[in-house]
Amino acid sequence: MQKRQTAGNCLPSPGGFTDRPEELALLSRTPPPDLPRPSPLLQHFIAGLSDYAIFTLDTEGRVADWNEGARAMTGYEAHDVLGQSCAIFYSAEDVAAGLPAQALSVAAAEGRCETRGLRVRRDGSLFTAETVLTAVRGADRQILGYGAITRDVSEHAALQERLSASERRLRSLVDTVLDTLVDGLIIIDSKGTIQVYNRACEKLFGHAAAEVIGQNIKMLLPVALRSGHDQFLQNYLDTGIRKTIGRPREVPGCRKDGSTFPMHLAVGETIVGGEPIYVGVIHDLTERNRTENELRQAQKMEAVGQLTGGIAHDFNNILMVILANVDTIIDDEAVPKSALDRVHQIDRAAQRAAELTRQLLAFSRKQPLRPLLTDLNDIVTSTVRLIRRTFAEDITVETALARDLWTTSIDRTQLEAALVNLCINARDAMPQGGKLLLQTANVALDEDYVAENPDAATGEQVMIAVTDTGAGIAPENLDKVFEPFFTTKEVGRGTGLGLSMVYGFIKQSQGHIKVYSEIGCGTSIRLYLPRVIGNGEAPAPASDLALAGGSERILVVEDDPQVRHGVVRQLRSLGYAVDEASDGAMGLAAFSAAAPAYDLLLTDLVMPGTLSGRRLADEVMQHRPEMPVVFMSGYTEEAVVRQVRLDPGMHLLTKPFRKRDLARMIRSVLDRAR
Repeated sequence: MQKRQTAGNCLPSPGGFTDRPEELALLSRTPPPDLPRPSPLLQHFIAGLSDYAIFTLDTEGRVADWNEGARAMTGYEAHDVLGQSCAIFYSAEDVAAGLPAQALSVAAAEGRCETRGLRVRRDGSLFTAETVLTAVRGADRQILGYGAITRDVSEHAALQERLSASERRLRSLVDTVLDTLVDGLIIIDSKGTIQVYNRACEKLFGHAAAEVIGQNIKMLLPVALRSGHDQFLQNYLDTGIRKTIGRPREVPGCRKDGSTFPMHLAVGETIVGGEPIYVGVIHDLTERNRTENELRQAQKMEAVGQLTGGIAHDFNNILMVILANVDTIIDDEAVPKSALDRVHQIDRAAQRAAELTRQLLAFSRKQPLRPLLTDLNDIVTSTVRLIRRTFAEDITVETALARDLWTTSIDRTQLEAALVNLCINARDAMPQGGKLLLQTANVALDEDYVAENPDAATGEQVMIAVTDTGAGIAPENLDKVFEPFFTTKEVGRGTGLGLSMVYGFIKQSQGHIKVYSEIGCGTSIRLYLPRVIGNGEAPAPASDLALAGGSERILVVEDDPQVRHGVVRQLRSLGYAVDEASDGAMGLAAFSAAAPAYDLLLTDLVMPGTLSGRRLADEVMQHRPEMPVVFMSGYTEEAVVRQVRLDPGMHLLTKPFRKRDLARMIRSVLDRAR
């Protein structure tokens, strides 16, 4: 037989064409009577398709015929597969799963079955195939067999996988960027529904992403603003008038616990899939506003200092004239005694006025100082000897002096006057008696502390703390206590210049003063002075040591929301799993319900309600005596130890503390508890 040239050198098919002698017998087959015999042109076309595998199966799924494309795609010859089950092209796992039979069943039931998956070549290699399997029926609608068209889509599949991998990498990059953003990022749709909520938002608002995605954005607003938010958004969609989009502004946010905080909100708009979406970037303004308030307070104090200094200087000049004339009159023997009594009254009033001007000059930092290298323990000891003789017996005066206290350069006389002033204020705050503690210590102020207290300086400092158990200072008055003439005492019991003088003197001595107070518990005033080594050289600033973290579970109980959020944020950044509570009762409930149990309790010592930090610790340790407890308090350790019994396993972290102090304390306590 003369060879017929066809595209692709076709392999046998029922009624098809071939030029291979061993396959001539197949060509003699007569198609079923219900099936028309293909035209020669169609036979040539099918046989020559090299990019598609076209084959037929009998009713049992055995290969009846195929084209050249099938041979090229699978690597099998006709005599290898004709009469074989189509399962020969499936992997052993797919065969075991019944995929070949499943495809035939679907085609029989629905007329066709489209599949995509891996197939096996003769050499064992795999390729990705897309197959359309069609049931072939006769005139009586009985299935005569199946026809299949298969395409090798390996390259396409590989390209898709590369694209998918690229998309996954891009998505991972986007997610990483979103999660590492310092600022919060929220995306909502035109209905106000939250679509994206990054990790920074979780820290800002206290809600986990799973709690807010799919919810309306108004849940993150204060209650008073929620009702009008939907209408606000709808008005923009209706009118197109922008009031916030593209116009950054300061708005209040609402945390999960109900507390609010100021935030800078910038909203942008874009179109995705034909629908508008709104992207909001949120920056917490709490720290900025606090710093600005502190700066304004410092600027006010500076301005008041300059004013009072000028007034005191001019007033001293006036007093000089008055006193000079008083002296002249007193020395004049011709002045009658009756007149001298009035002159002495003028003299006493002028002397009192001169004392006031000296206090004003101290506040304005314009008094002359004579700083010398000084051991502060000596000054504290001499001050205590003085005040003990003047204090009533119902006030106990104690000291806690550091044995290895550093030296500083200070005007001894002025410091003694400042300490006496602080002690007198403490005495007046304890009309029913109490305890007064004077403490010295070596401390190191780091960059974090200075960031929150701009008037302080980093480095090694010598501290004197004066702590009382008096009435305390109201929060609204804390920023005013150093202002001249501000006093909460009764009329006639003070000028309001005592603390102003102390403030001015400490600032003039390059130091820092910090007040911590709680109503009904007392006040602690700390004076920080820079350490000076014997030759007058100041030591280098404190170094930034590595922070040690962990993965243990910690319960934080603190009634001040800003302090609580800050501590929780710091602990979570160290790797710890942290839960929080706003008072002792909620803390006890969280402890009872915890699963697994907490590894450490970190609680404020003084909290409102019946369950203080100490009582909470007692309740917890009744159930878990081995559980370590760390208290937080604005009082010094010595003051707390003297007033509150600390059992074994209890520790104290003195406010204000920095992240490094927190990290060291928590890690040390947990390691000892193992």
